[in-house]
Amino acid sequence: MSTSDSFRFPGLWPYIELAAEGRSLPFLGRGRGLWHYKQVQDSLGQLPGLDADARRELLAHVASVRDSLAATLDGIDLAVRESMRALGDPAEGATASLIPAGPAESTPHRAAAPKRRRG
Repeated sequence: MSTSDSFRFPGLWPYIELAAEGRSLPFLGRGRGLWHYKQVQDSLGQLPGLDADARRELLAHVASVRDSLAATLDGIDLAVRESMRALGDPAEGATASLIPAGPAESTPHRAAAPKRRRG
């Protein structure tokens, strides 16, 4: 029996707790309710029972969910920085140091206003 056959995914929470170690994150537990969290947890839990092709397909799904969540966080960072800059808030420097400048540092390609849903 190979190691991969005996692997049992423990869920995302132990990994998130490890990543959050040493930080004061009062809302961390709320992440369990995120669609992204549930998608990744469910997908990784299915991996051990799948053949190699299905695993690759499911990992591609996990990667796209992860990338979507990362883009959401980048957008939040950008919105906070832009809001502070627009308000000329003196706390901008302090806030900027808390929010790492990531890929969304430059102005987004789309319009700054949120897109309205039709319906």
